[in-house]
Amino acid sequence: MPKRILILGASGTVGKKLVKYFSGNDAFTVTGTFCSNKTVGTRNQMIQFSVEQPQDICAILENVRPNVVVSALRGDFEKQLVVHKLTAKHLANSNVRFIYLSTLNVFDGDRSRPHYESDARISSSDYGNFKIQCEDLLLSILKEKVAVLRVPFVWGKGSPRLQEVIKGCQIGRMSVYEDFFSNHVSDLQIAQFIQWVVTEKKCGIFHVGSADVIRYRSFIEQLIGELNLRQPEFISQIVPGTMAVLSERNDIPSSLKWSNRQIVQYLGER
Repeated sequence: MPKRILILGASGTVGKKLVKYFSGNDAFTVTGTFCSNKTVGTRNQMIQFSVEQPQDICAILENVRPNVVVSALRGDFEKQLVVHKLTAKHLANSNVRFIYLSTLNVFDGDRSRPHYESDARISSSDYGNFKIQCEDLLLSILKEKVAVLRVPFVWGKGSPRLQEVIKGCQIGRMSVYEDFFSNHVSDLQIAQFIQWVVTEKKCGIFHVGSADVIRYRSFIEQLIGELNLRQPEFISQIVPGTMAVLSERNDIPSSLKWSNRQIVQYLGER
């Protein structure tokens, strides 16, 4: 019997990739939620849902009866918190597994070094503090049934971040961070990681991204070269420091440990 997977926020960069990836796997049946008309998959795979009506999530959970819920939601922070609280309480007495996509911004108050799963979170941004609240909420209610995946800069072949690079090359100028070091992650890497988490019934905190840290401008230059685009004039934004999440876990398969070079090559594939 295929596992039923519900993807909250299936019209974003990661959500779209997850629908496509798991729809191609006979071990899963996929349902996704979308807010706007920009949807993926077939109509019977997609359910309209907005965080503006958070109470609707309970009816969706009752109708879909998922074995796994993945949250890639976006929108108003307070209303997202309500959605996640309602979802967690609904699932608390079930065997449903919950996977939450968090962010490196839970560490953006300390840009002195890369951060690992066991590091204390310290954020100076509203976004980072919101994500910390979500992590704590889900872990307190769902405990061993939740996996929190913290991701760095997310790239996909149709992602807004990649489109900005292409547009910058076309017009001949582009802003780029200087004195800034980071790691990155692809939408495919996230999908593969989630499949592993589900299959192996993993829980807890995971840092999902390239295993190496790179100068941000160098990553962009490599990407432009891989795409065979003309390098534009770079407009420097001086942002000194490091924003990267690396993993100290020893249970993650080597196949899931991408390098920045692998991400660049994936984005350049036709």
